[in-house]
Order: sequence, then structure tokens, then C-alpha cells
Amino acid sequence: MSAVTTDELAKERARVAELENRVAELETFAREISHDLKAPLAGICGYAQLLAHLDVGWPRPLEYDEFVTEIERGTARMSRLIDDVLTYSTVRGEPLLPATIDLAALVDDVIADRPRDLSRPTPLITREVLPPVRGDHGMLRRLLENLIGNALKYVRPGEPARVHVTARAEDGFVRVEVTDRGVGIPDGQHEAIFAELHRAHADAYPGTGLGLTICRRIVQRLGGVIHADPHFREGARIWFTLPAA
Repeated sequence: MSAVTTDELAKERARVAELENRVAELETFAREISHDLKAPLAGICGYAQLLAHLDVGWPRPLEYDEFVTEIERGTARMSRLIDDVLTYSTVRGEPLLPATIDLAALVDDVIADRPRDLSRPTPLITREVLPPVRGDHGMLRRLLENLIGNALKYVRPGEPARVHVTARAEDGFVRVEVTDRGVGIPDGQHEAIFAELHRAHADAYPGTGLGLTICRRIVQRLGGVIHADPHFREGARIWFTLPAA
């Protein structure tokens, strides 16, 4: 019986190793194809910008400007998708650089570095005193950029975004909450939003469906968990845990 059990264990380890190799090959392929797609996409975007300023006579051909705008919108979305696929494929195998991180300073940096959208009302972003955590600075910044970016995006037209970041220590971990007063998460989708390519508001807001999937991968690599609060009904609340410093 012992020999059989040992043999079965060896076979299971071999299957796991084979699966890990296949995952690594797929991630490598995703990285390579993402880089290869960037160059032709940049060319399409550049020619679209040239078309927008091209002298085609007056009056301009019917729907000319509309077609150019659609090309630019499509290339911008494709560029975001390529960036997200590249991030998604690298997060799992990217080397970690553990360090003690000033969470408050990092949140302030993320807020300060966000581009201003002058076409929308000025958002209100606040935070409480945040304890330091243990993690990888680059990955944690990417996580906060995604979560705060989502909180600023999913608001009703004409309304200013309101985002609040809090944190508290719990049994050797720090629980961080990013709360907004936007459109919220549809009932029954509080777990589904972390799945690959899932978009809760696909018809109303642009996106690739990979942002929260990337967030979950990052948090898991840093030793924590991430969830959406199904009981919060005044917007959305995403919380995650990280090891305390």
C-alpha cells in the first residue's frame, strides 16, 4: 500500500509540474504577442491622427470625422486591452521585492499622479490614517491604481466621484477598504467581477474586464485576499488584506 501511495504521489506531482509548465508557456506567449501587437497598433493610431487633420476638401465627406473617431476609440481600447493582458501575464511570475511600505504615502502618490479629466466634475478622494504594510511596492501601487481608478470611473453621468480609503489592523494583517458612492455592483456579481473578462457594466462604461482579475492575482501573491462587500448598497466597497509591517 505504501508503494502504491508513493507512486500515486509521484504521478500527481508530475501532473502539477506539467500544468505549471503549460501555464508558464502561455504566460510567455501572452507577453510576446502583447509586445508584437503594440507596434502595428501604434501605426494605426498614428495614421488615424493624420486622417483627422487631413485636408479632404470642403464639405468633408459624410461621416468622415465619425469614422476617424471610431478608429481612434477602437485603437485606444485595444491598447488598454494589450496592456492589461501583458500585466495579467506577468503578475504571476514577476519577482517579488518584499519591503515595508508606507501605505498612506503610496495612496497619496497614486491620487496625485492620476490624470485630470476636465470633462468630468472634480472628484473627492479622501483617506484615513493608514498603517504600514509588508509587500511589493510596484505591485501594490498597481493594485491601488486599479481600485481607485475603478472607483473614479463608475459614477453616474454629471456626478462627482467620491472615494474613501480606510484601513485597520486585524490579526497580523491590514484590511484596506476602497469605498465609492458610484453606480455600485449589480446583485449577484460581487464575486464574478474578479473573473477574467467579466464586465459588470459593459454597455455603459469602457473596460477590458481584466482589472479586478489582476487585482486578485496581486493580492494573492502578496499573501492576502480580496473581495467586494455585498452588503454595501450606497456604491461599491472593495476590501483586501495584506501582511502588517
